[in-house]
Amino acid sequence: MTVKTREIAKFKSVKVIQPFNYCGVQLRKSMFQEQFNQMKRYYLAISNDDILKGFREQAGLSAPGKNLGGWYSGEIPCSSKVKKRPPLAFNVTFGQWLGAFARMYRVTGEAVILRKLEYLLKERGKTMQAGGYFFYGTSPTGGHYGFDKLVGGLVDTYEYVGEEKSIKYLRKITDWAINNLSRRRIPATPDTSDGGSSIDGKSRDIEWYTLAENFYRAYVLTGDPVYRDFAKIWHYESYWSDLRENKHSMTGLHAYSHINTLSSAAMAYAVSGDTSYLNTIMNAYEILQKTQVFATGGYGPKERMANQYGSLGNSLYFEGETFENPCGTWAAFKLARYLMMFTGKAIYGDWIETLLYNGIGAALPMAEEGKTYYYCDYKVSGGEKKYYAEAFPCCSGTYPLTVTDYHNIIYFKDKNSLYVNIFIPSQVKWNKSGHTINLIQDTDFPKTERVSLKIGISGSTEFSLKFRIPAWVRRSVSVKLNSKPFSGKWKPGDWGEIHRMWNDGDIVDIEFPLDLYFLPADNYHPNLVALMYGPTVLVADKGGVLQGDKEHPSSWIAPTSDQPLVFQTRGEMNKREFGPYFKYGKGERYYMYHEIEK
Repeated sequence: MTVKTREIAKFKSVKVIQPFNYCGVQLRKSMFQEQFNQMKRYYLAISNDDILKGFREQAGLSAPGKNLGGWYSGEIPCSSKVKKRPPLAFNVTFGQWLGAFARMYRVTGEAVILRKLEYLLKERGKTMQAGGYFFYGTSPTGGHYGFDKLVGGLVDTYEYVGEEKSIKYLRKITDWAINNLSRRRIPATPDTSDGGSSIDGKSRDIEWYTLAENFYRAYVLTGDPVYRDFAKIWHYESYWSDLRENKHSMTGLHAYSHINTLSSAAMAYAVSGDTSYLNTIMNAYEILQKTQVFATGGYGPKERMANQYGSLGNSLYFEGETFENPCGTWAAFKLARYLMMFTGKAIYGDWIETLLYNGIGAALPMAEEGKTYYYCDYKVSGGEKKYYAEAFPCCSGTYPLTVTDYHNIIYFKDKNSLYVNIFIPSQVKWNKSGHTINLIQDTDFPKTERVSLKIGISGSTEFSLKFRIPAWVRRSVSVKLNSKPFSGKWKPGDWGEIHRMWNDGDIVDIEFPLDLYFLPADNYHPNLVALMYGPTVLVADKGGVLQGDKEHPSSWIAPTSDQPLVFQTRGEMNKREFGPYFKYGKGERYYMYHEIEK
């Protein structure tokens, strides 16, 4: 099957740089490659009949297999009894799994992934009633949450695999939604948050404000104005306009979905070219980094956005459900990638990098019977990594999407430049004006400071090689071209650039100086800090107050001689060991945030 390229000119016009869209990028040996391969094996091993059982039963078809249980089968603990979830939350991860398989296939080209994807798509199609979307019946309320996930999966299957059936099904369920999906579009509040609560005794529409992104994507791919016009209906103007005007309107709102809706604003800009939507997401990013984000890049304690008066730091004393990891990382990856595409600025890559190491890269893998890593725990009194109590929750849908997304955040390109955003072992194939350029990235960063970029090319080609200078860099970056020093006027948060006629075998060696530093929880808690080493959060084996110079941690915290990324305090007062958060496994106790005093 041939993967087709579908983009309308309007979308191209707002792009400054582009990711490789899951094509031409490969991971090389690293913890990220291992995580991707483990994830791929896990989801391929889930029985097709088990995945389809609920849909087939509701359609009155033969339904072999077993219920997967948990959220996927609509079961939740309630008053010590198992009750059925309303149809609103039943099997919602199916669309996300479909999309993940499409992206995995685009990355790997493995036939086994394509066979599974095509079978699930075909059999899911059989379960759709003549009205187009039997799953939620014809109720005028509800259904937005799961509907959005299925729309996304069908769009992914069309874009990344070229499967025509997916557009046929997409149009079918879109026609159903045009006639049946509630248009109340009631803005979320701190009381109702993600819409799961009721209003006036009626069920509230859940996360309707995330729908526009995938419908705009469908319009970009097909040119069908039905999708564009339906996307416009789901604009979250009350929230977006506040952010556009730099109003802090996030407090108390459901965290993941109120980052995810910003991807809808991003696609509204991509399709319309209206810069007000670009201003929305740029201002939102600034607010997030100033008031919402922990040292890990995570956000949303208890799935709620913090206020600007110190509630982020306060939460560390009592809240163990600190960050909804796979879902939260997925929303942040998308927002930061859109911002990089539309502005070409390197600074947005910093959030991606932080979450790569301390968010999804630090997650526990999926385990037997749908065990899913959901919440991170950053409590001052100590935390540990553990699986969510219920099987196959929402994060089991975003986990495979986010891990596969590694292939779409490392490299970017424009007509004349190749950009290196993330420093992990990998390689990329770039076609520039008929020349195929292969770049191999060799590094053990952040264990060491070294990153090596080797160019493979037939003949010679002129272009710019650009690499992100992380904002955490505190000293000069060292660069060598073919073993000779190469200098440039670069600063943290920008791109370093080498423009030249490149030859086969050229090598760029970069050293990013790694230093210890403390990051406060927020402006209201300057002495409640996490220890960082470059982009890596270091956690301690013991808690309690730290005593030392906050501005110069290397004066009293030193690396061990035999273990990379492991540090020990000097003296008797503190006596603790720090190691990378991403290395900690299930049930291992750690201390991330510490009160510090001289």
